[in-house]
Amino acid sequence: MTWKKLKTTKIFDHPRLQIFEDKVELPGGHKTDYIYFGNVPDVATIIAVNNDGQILLQKEYSHPQNEKLFQFPGGALEKGESPKQGAARELAEETGLAGKLTQIGWFYPDNRRKTQKMYVFVARNLREVQATKDIEEEFEDYWCTIDEINKKIKNNDICNYSALAGWSFFLQTN
Repeated sequence: MTWKKLKTTKIFDHPRLQIFEDKVELPGGHKTDYIYFGNVPDVATIIAVNNDGQILLQKEYSHPQNEKLFQFPGGALEKGESPKQGAARELAEETGLAGKLTQIGWFYPDNRRKTQKMYVFVARNLREVQATKDIEEEFEDYWCTIDEINKKIKNNDICNYSALAGWSFFLQTN
């Protein structure tokens, strides 16, 4: 059964984030308020595999945690981009690489607060390309074996949802 939306109020508006509050009626008749994020673009994450079978991990500063975290390349899809187009652009911007992209899955990063989907791709047959880098992003690159990545996960060195979920898809399809 679905909830009946009675009223929507925008309670916060910023170029990168909007927050809405809905007054809803639950199937049992109870009325309550529900907060969620609006207008959040879908995202892509890319597991880049070189000709030696090594996989690119990147470390990037994450401001809320105030630390550098391991991740796979990726980011938000721009308006009008397909997931594959966005993945190709993000891979080029963040790594200076292009390759044959294959989508291996998708998931909801925060199904309780967003409609956003994260698409997971594998990139193979990599080649260097020229691309404009984002001034807010700076990466350290690490080419790792599957065993090295599994060890980093076991040691909690890889601890963000997109890397962990993307890796799960990769292990199921590789």
